[in-house]
Amino acid sequence: MSEQDDNLERVSRRIASAIIGFFDEHKEMGLLDFHVEELRRHVRAQVGEIAPASPDRVMRDLRIRRRIGYKVVSRSESLYRICDPRKPPGVEVDLIFPTEPPDFDSGNQGLFNL
Repeated sequence: MSEQDDNLERVSRRIASAIIGFFDEHKEMGLLDFHVEELRRHVRAQVGEIAPASPDRVMRDLRIRRRIGYKVVSRSESLYRICDPRKPPGVEVDLIFPTEPPDFDSGNQGLFNL
């Protein structure tokens, strides 16, 4: 493990739960768009002083690990939108394939209707 990985892991242990809490609270309130400065203020309120870029780095790491989901709305405004962590970043389509197998007995074969 590199020194950079060690630092990220150490910082994550300290602030990851505050970031996940921020996402959970915003989802519950229906506030899906946020500016990164809001996240930074929330994390500082929860854990005290931190390096300014730490929440950004840990947020990206949590997305890679699929613990949270977000997409960039405006990089220049540091504006993000909370989304489903199960989807890879940038995927807008909810379903590519049917969620249930085709019901061949009813004649409803969905996408497989040939």
